[in-house]
Amino acid sequence: MKNIIFDLGGVILLGKAKDILHKLNVTNDEYKVLIKFFDDWNVMDTTDETVETKFDSYNFPDSIKSKYKDKLIKYYELRDVNKNLIDLIKELKKNNRVYILSDNNKDASNYYKTIDGLDNLDGYVFSYEYGTIKKDGKLFDILLEKYNLNPSDCYFIDDTKENIEVANSKGMNGIYYKNNEEVINYFKERSII
Repeated sequence: MKNIIFDLGGVILLGKAKDILHKLNVTNDEYKVLIKFFDDWNVMDTTDETVETKFDSYNFPDSIKSKYKDKLIKYYELRDVNKNLIDLIKELKKNNRVYILSDNNKDASNYYKTIDGLDNLDGYVFSYEYGTIKKDGKLFDILLEKYNLNPSDCYFIDDTKENIEVANSKGMNGIYYKNNEEVINYFKERSII
């Protein structure tokens, strides 16, 4: 049995800040103001700060608040889910343990655990709970210790090369995510699925 660990953003969850704003059909002027909302998320990803508190800290004009606050404080509901990887997770779960390791805030993390396919995994480690992010390395140690995992039996999928390098330094098998096909083939070639 292997331990398969997925990052969320850029792997299972698709789209960037600009994609979320595009879904809201913001004007060019609104975009220039609202894109600031997505700046410096590492602070929220390492504390209990809520998305609403972050939104309010920007002192957006009342016209922006009334039109977009309710939608943006639940921005995570606007992200597309990589359905092919959800299917892969369901397949992997048949004979392996599957975990999430993600730099994420409390509000989004609670929501993501309710998504079909992510709602019944073997464990979750989110950065906000521990005050550190993946690139610092400690979050990997927390995952390994919390679930008593042998690093050599762990496969970590992420879309950031720096995080893959940290995983490798911990003795894990890092898989740099470029597309679904490469990840699926990686597991097929190793008879993990």
